[in-house]
Amino acid sequence: MRRYLGQAFAADGVAIGLALVIAVLAFSILEPAFWSIDNVLNVIVQSAFIMLLAVGMTFVLTAGGIDLSVGAVMGFSAGVSMYVMGEGYWFGIAILAGLGTGLFFGLLNGFLVARLGLNDFIVTLGSLGVAGGALRLLDSIRPLRLERVVEETEAFTFLAHGKVIGIPVPIIIAVGVVIGLEILLRRSPFGRRVQAVGMQRDAAELAGVNVARIRHTVFIMAGLLAAVAGVLMAARLSSVPARLGLGFELQAIAAAVLGGTSLFGGRGTVVGTALAALLLATLNAGLQISGVDATWYRVILGVGIVAAVAFHQWTVRFSAAQAFGPALARPPPRSDRRSGDEGQKDARGEAGP
Repeated sequence: MRRYLGQAFAADGVAIGLALVIAVLAFSILEPAFWSIDNVLNVIVQSAFIMLLAVGMTFVLTAGGIDLSVGAVMGFSAGVSMYVMGEGYWFGIAILAGLGTGLFFGLLNGFLVARLGLNDFIVTLGSLGVAGGALRLLDSIRPLRLERVVEETEAFTFLAHGKVIGIPVPIIIAVGVVIGLEILLRRSPFGRRVQAVGMQRDAAELAGVNVARIRHTVFIMAGLLAAVAGVLMAARLSSVPARLGLGFELQAIAAAVLGGTSLFGGRGTVVGTALAALLLATLNAGLQISGVDATWYRVILGVGIVAAVAFHQWTVRFSAAQAFGPALARPPPRSDRRSGDEGQKDARGEAGP
């Protein structure tokens, strides 16, 4: 029984999924309104933004890198989209402008890290400052908000407030991205190369993998997904604060690590990351709906994250112990014991008179 339990916990997403179920049940007991359909859909929509950032971060971490700029890039992409909408352009142009912004930062980060060999921590930290400062400069030109309701603004806000067959559009987009990129990471040659680069970069290069191209690509993916999250955020808020995206990169990293992605590279899971992002959104909404003082909100949220990480690490060790423990404790095969007995007899014979 313990062995099967360990194997179950070893599967990607099981541990974090169990933590999510426990959190939902706990908040539902404390506040029955938490389990209402409207609130559940709202929690999932709120998780979609971090989910998109964290999925991009999963690919970067799996390849052995890190991207600290995704939060700021999300904010700046949202600001660019809102600025273009405010100028009266077609909403499609605004969306493309936001996506192009994220693509630009992804290309820039990837080029500096993968092609020029600069440290990814320093490069993306610099990009964080550039994108964050650019958003403030854009906000100083004019307020980044939709000031009049016209057909174009309604089409733009549909991205965040619209529904298709009763399902909010952000959920459809997030689920589609998660499914597609999970298949890409697990079932495609590209995904296997990403994991190989993160596991042992030199060995991957000797095996013929274009390491620079793989690393460049994952930074592009992170920037583009940050832009998607930014456009959706702008459509949902109908305005873009000058500090939008601040701290989101930490939540993205936390969601990726909580979901089972290794900070040291070589291992990643998109589904686990998505469940972890949903857990963070559940903690956020549950603490708020339970009436927790805002002063203690970040403290309790931080403790919850640490507890979830500790729980995940415990399940990994438990599953490893169940997998290898019985094998180590098993006695040697009968043939080995018989050979050992014969060897002892031979030794005694040689030592005799």
